[in-house]
Amino acid sequence: MRRIGIWFDRHPTGTDGMVAAALVGLAFLNLYINWGNDTVLRAALAIALTLLLILPFTLRRRFPLAVLSFMTVAILVYRSLNIPESSFTLYALLLAFFSAGAYGTSPWRDRIRLLSAFATIGYLTYSVFFIGRGWIFPVKTALSQVSVVLAEAFLFGAAWWIGNVFRIRRIHETELQERTIQLEQERDENARRAVFDERVRIARELHDVVAHHVSVMGIQAGAARRILKQQPEKANEVLSLIEASSRQAVAELQRLLGFLRQESQVDELAPQPSLNQLDVLVKHMREAGLPVEVKIEGEPQPLPPGVDLSAYRIVQEALTNTLKHAGPATAFVTIRYASNKLELEIRDTGKNQTQEDSLEKKGRGLIGMRERVTLHGGEFFARGIPGVGFIVRVTLPLRGQVVR
Repeated sequence: MRRIGIWFDRHPTGTDGMVAAALVGLAFLNLYINWGNDTVLRAALAIALTLLLILPFTLRRRFPLAVLSFMTVAILVYRSLNIPESSFTLYALLLAFFSAGAYGTSPWRDRIRLLSAFATIGYLTYSVFFIGRGWIFPVKTALSQVSVVLAEAFLFGAAWWIGNVFRIRRIHETELQERTIQLEQERDENARRAVFDERVRIARELHDVVAHHVSVMGIQAGAARRILKQQPEKANEVLSLIEASSRQAVAELQRLLGFLRQESQVDELAPQPSLNQLDVLVKHMREAGLPVEVKIEGEPQPLPPGVDLSAYRIVQEALTNTLKHAGPATAFVTIRYASNKLELEIRDTGKNQTQEDSLEKKGRGLIGMRERVTLHGGEFFARGIPGVGFIVRVTLPLRGQVVR
């Protein structure tokens, strides 16, 4: 039964054709039962008109209004010839009447249905009361004829109402399907966006970790190579610093990649870096050969985790850029705490000044810093100022909505 139901749903025209064939068969049977001694020509005419009346029902879903109009004219001709079959041809017309309401989309839908109902009921009323009967009826006969007309009017009214209900239900189901498709598309888009944002975050973290430690290790290795023969003890100290930097880089990479593991493994990860670890960062930069001075303004306060991590990474990336690009220079880090924002300023005295656009073409350092600031709805400025040095200014709001 389930397969049969699926076939009916997938082949609506075939289903209507089967219904039309069944109605034709029942109408022919009814003709045979009620047929009198009329001529063969009249019998052939009755068969042809029956087929002409019922078979268009097959196209009731594709052309509902045209089928209803055609069948209305056909049944009027059918009844005007006084063919002794009215039950199944009427049922076919009522189904067409229902289909016009359920599947019709033209603004003329209700007008055509109303015209069809008036024409059919009106002709029935005229035929049962006035054709060959005169104006006077016995009471029982009159009541019988009235009941016939009212019954047919009731059938048309029921077909009208059911057709409207079916059409409203179809519209509602279509809207629900469209809404479901829209929600699924939004869900997929949100999932893709979440994956993309996560990939960007991980890429940003990987860049900050790898760029900082590899840059420090590269500069320290170059210094060790230059002093290896003249000052082997000093070179050994530098190599120890390289070893420590590499271990710290590996530890941070393990912490970062741990976010890609199962949720049960996340608790074993080390805490993310924050401004509380700024002294360690400054120590490493000094050991790498970059003098760094830190100034704290305002009363330090607990920061949101995302802001704290971003602030640390911005300072780390700015100092790494100074170490890589500024040459012999001193870096100055200023951290200002306010009630609703955190301000960072990282400035160096390097002679090899480079504009922001040129730095962005060489790497993702400034791009990553700007992305972090934008994520929190802050302000970002980075520019090389001749005679002063390269300066990075950042404002991170501590309250408010995150920019997405």
